Amino acid sequence: MNKWQKILLVAFHAVMLVLFLFMVLKGLQLRWRLGYVLFWMTALSGCAVYFIRGKKRCINTISRIYAFCWILLSIAGIIFTFLTFDAVYCETDKYIMKEPSVIIGFDSAILYEKKGLLEVEKQRYKFVHPKSFTPLDSIGAIVIYGDFDNGETTDDGVAILPLDDSFDKEKAKEYALNHNIEYGE
Repeated sequence: MNKWQKILLVAFHAVMLVLFLFMVLKGLQLRWRLGYVLFWMTALSGCAVYFIRGKKRCINTISRIYAFCWILLSIAGIIFTFLTFDAVYCETDKYIMKEPSVIIGFDSAILYEKKGLLEVEKQRYKFVHPKSFTPLDSIGAIVIYGDFDNGETTDDGVAILPLDDSFDKEKAKEYALNHNIEYGE
């Protein structure tokens, strides 16, 4: 490896590491699984540091230890990737409804709002397995069509649930009456 290749590799790894740490520390979730791509670019460039050889033995030893740590992180990353994968139930042009990963908890569905490259969590719904949904931004509600757990069995149905803090119960009841949807308190 010549000098410029070493500099480019270290610079690329440093930029990827800063972006990845920023994303993790701010709790950002990127769309299209780009967070995973960012992690793997950081991890693989960290592993490639193993091949940097300098004239001093100390630098060689440090680069090997650093690369070995990234190899261990990559193995942990493979496990973490499989544990945190969240399947998409359904989506619209503005929202996406995902099934939470195994380690997140008992929520059945999580609603995210699409904002550029980010997915911003809006609401968590328990005991819901949506097939489709219709957001009603004007009344702060969402109409979810899908399967609902009632404790013992799963029933196919429709529900009007809060979309955000602007949820208007009276308008939601009126919408339910106009569209023949059963509205429960």
